[in-house]
Parts: sequence; structure tokens; C-alpha cells
Amino acid sequence: MLKLRNQRIGIGLTLAMTSFVLMQFSGLVKAADESEVAVGKPVFNSLETFQINCGADGAASNATAAEDIAKHATSVKPGERVAALSQLATKGAVDGASAQKILQAALRDQDANVRAQAVHAIVQQGCADTVLFLGQALNDSELPVRLMAVDNLHADEDGIPLLERALNDEAEAIRELAAAKLGTTTVSASH
Repeated sequence: MLKLRNQRIGIGLTLAMTSFVLMQFSGLVKAADESEVAVGKPVFNSLETFQINCGADGAASNATAAEDIAKHATSVKPGERVAALSQLATKGAVDGASAQKILQAALRDQDANVRAQAVHAIVQQGCADTVLFLGQALNDSELPVRLMAVDNLHADEDGIPLLERALNDEAEAIRELAAAKLGTTTVSASH
């Protein structure tokens, strides 16, 4: 019983730290976004209509944790939704059908940080067509979503073309991360 309680505390601390870092990063991203993006630029959610397939097999490893994730995933507070998606990034946290439902809803979320965390969770869940999905995420108008997509790409046969495309992104942070993943030192300054 004590061991389970300590594990919950550890998970809670990890989630709190992740949420804090994400919120801090969000403030930096918003500041960077506001300085780089023209006022009045419409928001484009490139993932709104993307259909994911994470498989409906598998059962949750802990029913209580699965209930907590499902509850927080529908919270009115974006930070709680982000925290729920952080937990969902652990395969087996909830059953496959529930994970797919939660992730599909998160892709339609108005908050860019929620969508960004959904991108990470989808990759960690091993959903089908991950590379295609990450390519679509690179089209999102919001910096956190594109940044998470690049962060989840690998410099392999499938990822290199997308990383090369990211070298031409309007945001310097995206270009720098893509260049670092590709092991290059030049960053396109075309934007």
C-alpha cells in the first residue's frame, strides 16, 4: 500500500513539474509568437479533422488512474487537460478505445498547448500513421504544436524530409530544433 502511494506521489510530482514547465514555456512561446506573427493572423488547427487510430485493444493498468485521466481530459482548465494528456503519453494508462477518444477530442481543442501535448501522447501511444500525423502537425498555425511535432521527429528515413521542411518554418525556434535534429548548423532565414 505504501509503495502504491509513493508511486502516485511520484506521478503527481512529475505531472506538476511537466505542467509547470509547459505553462512557463507557453508564456515564452506566446511572447515569441506575438513578436513573429502579424496581428490578426487567423489560427489554423491543422489537426482538427485528422482521424487517429491508436487501436482499441489493451486494458488500463489502473482503473482509478484511467478515471482520473478521463476526468481531467475534459476539464475546463487547459492546464488540467495538458496534465491528463501527459499521463496518457504512458502506454497502458487507459484502454485503447478511451485513449483514442480522449486524443481525438484533444486534437480539436482550442488551446495550442493541449493540442501540442496530444501530439506527444499520440506518438508515445504508437498510433498508426505517426509520420503522416506529424507532417500534418507541422502545418498548424500555433508554435507549440509545430514545436512538439519537430521534437517528436527522428532523423531517420521517414523523419528527415519533415525535418528538412521544418528548416523553412517561419519561427526561428522550429528552424533551430530541426537543424539540431538533423545535425546541421545552418538555419534558413527565408522568413
